[in-house]
Amino acid sequence: MLKRLFFLTLGGLLSAPQAHAHSYDEGLLAQIETGGMVVFTAPETLLPLLALGVLLSLWQPCGMTQGWPMFLAGQAAGIPAAVLLGDASVTVLLATGLTVAVLAALLPRHHTAVALLATFALGGLAVAVALDGHGIWELPPAFLLGVVVAINLTTAGAAVIAGVALSLSTAFWMRVVWRVAASWLAATMTLILAFTVTPG
Repeated sequence: MLKRLFFLTLGGLLSAPQAHAHSYDEGLLAQIETGGMVVFTAPETLLPLLALGVLLSLWQPCGMTQGWPMFLAGQAAGIPAAVLLGDASVTVLLATGLTVAVLAALLPRHHTAVALLATFALGGLAVAVALDGHGIWELPPAFLLGVVVAINLTTAGAAVIAGVALSLSTAFWMRVVWRVAASWLAATMTLILAFTVTPG
């Protein structure tokens, strides 16, 4: 099951189209593509989602499946949050993603409540950042669909890759490898966050 999901997700990520300028006066497929590329080309969105995927697989072998309902609920909450947070959404997303990455790197095991809270929060904040302060009434539904698909593909991709690796080897060092990967994500997000909050 995990291997099949891995190859489906990998195929989706590799076939992601090239980025182009945002335009909402396009055909249906082009709007979906535009929404997806808002996520795929933004490190401040990608890195927290990758960290979440790693944490979910360290939490449980099928952590993404367990957390998906909360993830989708968070994404729904992210639609009004985009208007409420405005430009601050990027900083909040990076800070939350950094926290998740640090937890994944430092803790050998993860509590269910923490994993689900992280899943809800990052799902919502990723949508809020992608919408860039726009209300749902300002954007075509196809654009929003592209955003949601990209967010789920990114997180599921990281979770499946980590999950497959952890299922193939139950050795202690394999968990260490993914905790080190989480620490690398944390370090990268720290740098991006520093540039984000530094004036000028």
